[in-house]
Amino acid sequence: MNIIVCIDDKFGMLFNKRRQSRDSNVIKDIEKITKELWISPFSEALFYDSSCSINSDKDFLDKAGKNEYCFVETNTVSPYISKVEQIIVYKWNRNYPSDFQFDVLLENWVLIDKKDFVGTSHEKITRETYVRGR
Repeated sequence: MNIIVCIDDKFGMLFNKRRQSRDSNVIKDIEKITKELWISPFSEALFYDSSCSINSDKDFLDKAGKNEYCFVETNTVSPYISKVEQIIVYKWNRNYPSDFQFDVLLENWVLIDKKDFVGTSHEKITRETYVRGR
């Protein structure tokens, strides 16, 4: 499976059970990457009029298969790491308060692509794509 996450500079994802940011240009970028996406019910509001085919399920990380994309906001990924083929990270390039962090260390992954773009909520958002290290 391929994981997509949005994080701050400290890997923060949530604060007080709320997503740190909502950016429509990130959603548009995700739609360019995939035509089908697995999400949790928490993420439905972000993709309500998406051009992607959306699979929403509380157990989406269990149900997603090889080469399928999962947008993760409220789940730990480390229990599924053996299934993960690729990680796509959207970085806000800022530090925010957070009480839930992305739990995968990227040092063991290989950066294969990096792109900066203008978001609707941030002047600069960075998308990084990682694959398994050798």
